[in-house]
Amino acid sequence: MNQTHRTGLGAAVIALALGVGCKGTPEGDLAREADKKAYEAASAELKKPVALIAAYLPHLDVPDAKDRFAPKRRADLERAALCAANEIRFAANGARQRIEPSSTAATKDLVAALGSVSAACTDAADPSAVEKCSSAVKALDATLQKSEAASAAAGAPAKLPRVAPEAITDEARAAVAPLLKARGPGPAEKTYAEKRADPKLAVSDLVSACQAAVEEAAGTAKAFERAEEPLRVVAATHKMSLDAQCNGLKAVEAVRKDLQDCRKKARSSECAIVCGKSKTILDDGIPAAAFSSLETDFAAICSK
Repeated sequence: MNQTHRTGLGAAVIALALGVGCKGTPEGDLAREADKKAYEAASAELKKPVALIAAYLPHLDVPDAKDRFAPKRRADLERAALCAANEIRFAANGARQRIEPSSTAATKDLVAALGSVSAACTDAADPSAVEKCSSAVKALDATLQKSEAASAAAGAPAKLPRVAPEAITDEARAAVAPLLKARGPGPAEKTYAEKRADPKLAVSDLVSACQAAVEEAAGTAKAFERAEEPLRVVAATHKMSLDAQCNGLKAVEAVRKDLQDCRKKARSSECAIVCGKSKTILDDGIPAAAFSSLETDFAAICSK
């Protein structure tokens, strides 16, 4: 074999080696087709779990209390957030398990993002854990956005869903509905919350509104007695939270009356105790506008 022939053969071998897996080669076409199928499979599998994740996400965080009279600590809302986090975990983990067998290098980040949500949202029982779960869901959404662009480039006709309100289906809304029912608020509790802001309302009427909310929550808790544990616990804890609020109203009203009785004996040891109780209530925040007189009475009586 002459030198020219050997050189030409060597060049052909190098060209073939460099062409393996490249666009336009059989290997490259196979890889591209595999990526396309992986994206299509992911798109089909993700619609339902992403709809569930998007539906539960707004109920993951304990909402900031815009109502100044709302209790500072809400164990029932924390229980509801834990329940939402576990449902998000379940949806993400199921999607990961179904997508992973047909995944390719192109969809590995998507599989990893689903795994991160599953890990971060497992038993998110405290605010820091809830924040990690929420951050993992945001990262999943960012990965879905990137994967959708890559899917289009791979020629996959199906779009990937996003974790957004428009992804929520009627089926997902129906799945979330029991949690919202167990957590409340119901109509009676909403009325009670509105009355907390009325400074002219008689305390007796406020307590009656609170008791109506308790009765409503008790009926809900009874309806959930045979439900799965997370929902049963949320409903029971919600009823207990309202019970505590009603008892708190009665306790504050007792202190308010005792403080008014101290106008003529503010320096007595008995009134020193009442002033201490009043300060504790004011530091925590009065539970309703009907107790606004406690603030002025404390300033007038306990500063003597």
